[in-house]
Amino acid sequence: MKLVFVGTDVVGALALKAIIGSSHEILFVVSQPDRPKGRGKKIQPGLVRQIADEAELTVYQPESIRDEITKNAIIEAKPDIMVVVSYGEYIPSKIFKAPEFGSINLHPSLLPRWRGAAPVRYALLEGDEVTGVTVQYLHKRMDAGDILAQAEVPIEPDDDHGSLCDKLYPLGADLVVSVLDKFDEKGHGVDSREQDEDQVTQAPKITKDDLWIDWNSPAVNIKNKIRAYAPSPGVRTVFRGELYKILKVAEVGSEYPNEPVPGLIYGLPYPVVDCADQALRILTIQPPGKKPMDGADFRNGYRLADGEMFGGKEMMD
Repeated sequence: MKLVFVGTDVVGALALKAIIGSSHEILFVVSQPDRPKGRGKKIQPGLVRQIADEAELTVYQPESIRDEITKNAIIEAKPDIMVVVSYGEYIPSKIFKAPEFGSINLHPSLLPRWRGAAPVRYALLEGDEVTGVTVQYLHKRMDAGDILAQAEVPIEPDDDHGSLCDKLYPLGADLVVSVLDKFDEKGHGVDSREQDEDQVTQAPKITKDDLWIDWNSPAVNIKNKIRAYAPSPGVRTVFRGELYKILKVAEVGSEYPNEPVPGLIYGLPYPVVDCADQALRILTIQPPGKKPMDGADFRNGYRLADGEMFGGKEMMD
């Protein structure tokens, strides 16, 4: 298959690398422009650009894929198919329908569950026990295309966003290649099925307000929220007037049967904090301007006193 690859980010880089190692021919790559990174905010090439450069592939990096030069390059190249992975921009139908066999997209969920920008986070937020990856045809509506292939991944109790992505992304890259391998020269050989619109759930873009912990919530909801945003950007709480990030917790359950006081800190050697129904033990916490630290070291180093409180956004207003 002759293809154009469109993608960015870690998952895009893994997919591109997998395709480079396959029998398919990449005509060129389209990726987001190089962005400032690190403390010095120097312009640095993204992972997809780095992989493409290593393979000596031509790379287009327009501010928008609607750019005339890039759009015309895709149309005039007459690829068999276009592969889109985590590109981060809506692609109009004139472009994604240009290849002879259309365009396919990799999405890190079991569609139609969790359409949208943050599927892995929402799977964790909702306490899903299984998720996966989907290869679908690109559609004018986000993540609504016919499904070509799926692969499942169990979500373990200790998984967070980082560990779950580490499982999903390589699996997705391999799934893209397996789908490409099934196409013949006439674009046949891959069965597809429509998505069940009655089963659709949405995973919209995360905002800064979503990152705050409400200690008046049930413990399982708070734990899932912490898992969904760890290791980065981390959920936020206020302690001694400053913003801290909670990165890992464990449920205490019936070990502390007292009436909960949401936000109240107590317990040894790891600090324990009350939620609406039970307590959570703080295993990893990140003080402002410092690296993540063990919860017991935090309690000892900051000399926590029983009766101190974690608070929410209202304490910073």
